Amino acid sequence: MSVTGNEKPFREPRVTTRMYPITRRFLVLAVSLLAVTACRSSNPYKGLSDQQLYDRAQVQFKKGDYSHTIRLLNHLTLTFGNSPLVPEAQLLLAKADFAAKDYLTAHADYQTFLQRYPNDPRAAAAALGACDAMAHMSPIAERDQTYTKQAITICDNVIADYPGTDQASQATKMVEEMREKLAKKEYLDAEFYLRRKLYDSAIKYFEFVVSDYPQTDWAPKALMGVYKANKAIGYDDLAERAKQRLMDKYPDSEEAKSLADDGSNG
Repeated sequence: MSVTGNEKPFREPRVTTRMYPITRRFLVLAVSLLAVTACRSSNPYKGLSDQQLYDRAQVQFKKGDYSHTIRLLNHLTLTFGNSPLVPEAQLLLAKADFAAKDYLTAHADYQTFLQRYPNDPRAAAAALGACDAMAHMSPIAERDQTYTKQAITICDNVIADYPGTDQASQATKMVEEMREKLAKKEYLDAEFYLRRKLYDSAIKYFEFVVSDYPQTDWAPKALMGVYKANKAIGYDDLAERAKQRLMDKYPDSEEAKSLADDGSNG
């Protein structure tokens, strides 16, 4: 048919294959559900007994395949909750998560064991495992020390709950190391203020180190910081007091020897 005047030619409506966002989301969801269903129907551990799962987990753990170990043990504990192998599986699961450097999950695994089997002969070892896992979450001194403080609390529980054991001794060493880190954190903060000539703030943080962490290597350094800050302000009397405290409390420290040498040279 011809087109005359201002009439527009008739056009067939164009068919589009574009899917709207909501349609695309439903399609993705449907595909995901099918994938999950397929995975469930092809469970690689189907038909295995609790003993077989545990034996395979031990083999994979020795090989260093911790992700496979974890899958096997999770299946064991979920499928055979009443099995006598569950306590051993729970401990091996914690070790596998720790070896995989998933320290938070390892800590949770050990805590689960302690809650379920508080009278088990391996409870002290599990408690130390929880302490060690949290200690591994402790960052370098320059960063936030929340995990360090939490780890100290957990390790202190090991010392209190299992006195006289090897686990308590190991936990004590971990606590000492982490307290050194906390002391260093406070000391670095004090040094930050000292470099910027904010002497009052510097003295405050140096004193925190001395009062809260007197047994650490940072305590004599902090007293030296108190001495230097007061000298910089012109408070010679307070500087002399800090010097005397350093000499009395930490006479064998490098800082005390340094001030003693300065006095003798003067």
